Amino acid sequence: MARYTYLIQRVDTGRRMSTGVITTSATTTELAVELVAQNRAEHSYYTGPRCCWVWPHDPEQALAHLEQAPDGAEQYDL
Repeated sequence: MARYTYLIQRVDTGRRMSTGVITTSATTTELAVELVAQNRAEHSYYTGPRCCWVWPHDPEQALAHLEQAPDGAEQYDL
């Protein structure tokens, strides 16, 4: 199974909604769809589109203030 870092942002403002690390056997597309569905349930106050970035996890990367995905991250607008 692969380990990925993700960042979900509002499309209209670029505001960070969620970040994290997940281990999965799903494809990055399947993962993005699942993460955005979970984000919609947890943040139902915002009904607009979201951008989900997914990339291979780097244990040296701090997530606390992550506001931008690194170069090479896969982008999914959902």
